Amino acid sequence: MKEHRTTHQPAPSIWPVTLATGIGLAAVGVLTSPLILGAGLLVAAFALIGWIRQALDEAAP
Repeated sequence: MKEHRTTHQPAPSIWPVTLATGIGLAAVGVLTSPLILGAGLLVAAFALIGWIRQALDEAAP
C-alpha cells in the first residue's frame, strides 16, 4: 500500500505584494520627491520584516 505524503506549501501572504508596492513607490519617489522615496523605502522595509518573520514562524517546529 502506498503511503500518502503531504506536501508543505507556504501560507498565502500579503508581503510580496506589499514589497512590490514599496519598491514601486520608491522608484516613483526617485523621479518625483524625496518624501515619496522615503515612504516607499519604509513600506519596503516593513514588508521585508513581515515576510521574514512569517517565514521564520512557518519554519519553526
